[in-house]
Amino acid sequence: MLGLPFDLSWGAVILGAIALYVVQRAWTYYRDLRTVSFLPGMTFPASHFSIPGSLLPSSKWNPGLAVAWKRRHTMYADSPVEMTRILGFLTGRPCLFTNSPEVIRQMLGNKAPWDKLQETVNTLAPLGANVFATMRDEWPRHRKAVAPGFNGRLYANVWTETIDTYYDCMTSEKWEKETEFIMTDVTAITSKFALFLIAKCGFGIDLAWNEEVGERVSGMSLAECFEITSVNTVILSFVPHWMYRLPVPALRRLYEASSSLQGIVQGIIDQRRAEGFHNESQAKDVFTLLLAANELEKGSKGALSDQELISNVFLLLLAGHETTSKSLAATLGELACHPEEQQRAYDEVMSVVKDGKNPTYEDFERLPFIQGCFQEALRMYPSVLFTTRCPIEDVVLQVPCKDGGSVPLHLARGTPVNLDFAGVGYNARVYPEPYAFKPARWLDSTTEPLLAFSYGPRVCIGRKFAVVESTAVLALLLRDYKVELVLKGGQTVEEWRAAWVDHTELKVGFGHKQFPLKFTRRSGSL
Repeated sequence: MLGLPFDLSWGAVILGAIALYVVQRAWTYYRDLRTVSFLPGMTFPASHFSIPGSLLPSSKWNPGLAVAWKRRHTMYADSPVEMTRILGFLTGRPCLFTNSPEVIRQMLGNKAPWDKLQETVNTLAPLGANVFATMRDEWPRHRKAVAPGFNGRLYANVWTETIDTYYDCMTSEKWEKETEFIMTDVTAITSKFALFLIAKCGFGIDLAWNEEVGERVSGMSLAECFEITSVNTVILSFVPHWMYRLPVPALRRLYEASSSLQGIVQGIIDQRRAEGFHNESQAKDVFTLLLAANELEKGSKGALSDQELISNVFLLLLAGHETTSKSLAATLGELACHPEEQQRAYDEVMSVVKDGKNPTYEDFERLPFIQGCFQEALRMYPSVLFTTRCPIEDVVLQVPCKDGGSVPLHLARGTPVNLDFAGVGYNARVYPEPYAFKPARWLDSTTEPLLAFSYGPRVCIGRKFAVVESTAVLALLLRDYKVELVLKGGQTVEEWRAAWVDHTELKVGFGHKQFPLKFTRRSGSL
């Protein structure tokens, strides 16, 4: 048996090592508490900023990526200010969460000394740098390159294509002449609708509802490639390339989907270049406008490489798809639960669209309550629960107190702060009766603007795309149909909604899982 060179037993050595570890962890825990100014909050074995803390599901013992949603009722309850913290007593960096729009504006304002966290940037860059996945020094180049794709001509085209796709969907699904039908998977339909709109208005690909989105590459369509790649962005960002050669079918399929997606987009780039940009002034899709503007920058520092173009297109596709599809499904679910709000929305549509005609893009601003329905659903179920920023120098934030006023909070450089969009949405000081679906709050000019699309210079560039598309879809659906719940025997509306509210999932974006709704045609709409 191996002996010790001094007069101690192995048991004593092990106990001593355990004691040293406990002391070390206690000191680290105290240091972490000091880093977050001894704010009250939550403590787990692993903090939010650790591999187990972020990748394992949210639970009593682990924060997980959905912690802001799972604990939205209690997350800030113990803190005297609109900020809380998460610590790990075994592993992980300390981090802060804020549900204050005032704090968020301080962090996202123009020239604010804050930047994205490199780890989170990496998760949004599976295909390379893009407007969503760049640090502050490089971001302006990508934003300038992408901006020409978003103009008034685009939004008018989004409205027109939404109407065409709506009728195509109704005909192809054989709902057009039905007096009533059940949409068994609302989320799947809104997801497909959003993808088709992005294909049409983002890429200029003209297609029908029962057709695949574009050509197939290596046996996969754009829709299939996008679905596989989008739900695995984190894996794509961190898995070394050599691992794709392992005999693991899931990894091989992911690699093939990613490669095919890049091939499809590269093919569109080559085709557009071959055709030239002589009719750029007539172009209506984001990609053609982006390419044309980038061609003019060729040879300059502002020009994007083809790989950067592909990465930007992928993330624009991903962000636009997630926001619109998830929030549109949530809007329909809430309207089905609140027939009085649905009636008000219907009345607004009929006051704008006389004799059941199709609404036009000029009607967009005349449908504020419809827009409010979408914004209210996005407030309650943000497709992005939170985003993270770190100060690039020591800073002082003015944090609102729950009993009024504010206090200064000193943060050291590099301390991660999560901008909790779900927390802001359920902050009763900011939005009274936060658990109630009240679209009319968005008709009040004093209502705090929605932060789900971010704020300041880095506000989401696709915000209006999502709102225009959703407003058009809702106006058409509510004009033609009454939306109702599919209740089980003896189930009440309150019971259905209580179960549905948390029937959610967090993939790339946050939103509801599969759920059905009944659509009954309104009299006179045939």
